[in-house]
Amino acid sequence: MELETGQATVMEIKKENVRELSQLLKTIIFKDFGTLHPYDSGLKITVDDGACQQANAYLSSSFFSSFLVREEDINLKVPMKTLYEVLSIPEGHSNSVKFSYCGMFEPLKLMIEEAESDGCVIRAKINCALPEQDLDFEFQDTNVLATYMLRTQVLKEIFKVSIPSRSVQMETVKCTEEVAFSYILSLLQRMNLAINLASKVVIRVDERGVLCCQFTIDHGEDRKSYIEFLTVPTQEENDD
Repeated sequence: MELETGQATVMEIKKENVRELSQLLKTIIFKDFGTLHPYDSGLKITVDDGACQQANAYLSSSFFSSFLVREEDINLKVPMKTLYEVLSIPEGHSNSVKFSYCGMFEPLKLMIEEAESDGCVIRAKINCALPEQDLDFEFQDTNVLATYMLRTQVLKEIFKVSIPSRSVQMETVKCTEEVAFSYILSLLQRMNLAINLASKVVIRVDERGVLCCQFTIDHGEDRKSYIEFLTVPTQEENDD
């Protein structure tokens, strides 16, 4: 496709039900900027604080109405709050948004069609920057000490909880040894929106204490998206 300026796009994505997308974005907006990583099979959105925590949203191509990426290694650093605010303009579930991008140093273009407002169209251009390197937590499955899969209902009001391994809320338990790590509460509280939106969560801890929480969001018709938070433990001081 070519735009009116004659520029060929390297990415075109369309999503029906804008609200479904904006709700997902809201779960990971704890910093002003994030990085969009479109690839053949979907879209990864990354936000991190540069030190202690990283959040990733994994949206498969089936989550979108149409999904086309013509180049590899497309990485866009975008103002997440601005993107969320634009997507939050329309109300209801019968609106659609189309993203288009023409390449490096070009803005990310959005076109939102409001079906409930006699075909009202909202257009926006969001300036992009060259992204910095994302945090690499080097979280490997081979180094995981404990894995828990449970329903998020039990986490929606409390964070400190003892759940028996035989509880109906617990679906999977894998633990090679007893582990105990501490985390900053404010970092865990960033997961509240994901907890409320998700149906299940897989909690894993590796040998360094890095906490990986992967939330599953069901969209119906066998469509799922995933929100992942990686959090480093607090550094406990040794007693003299």
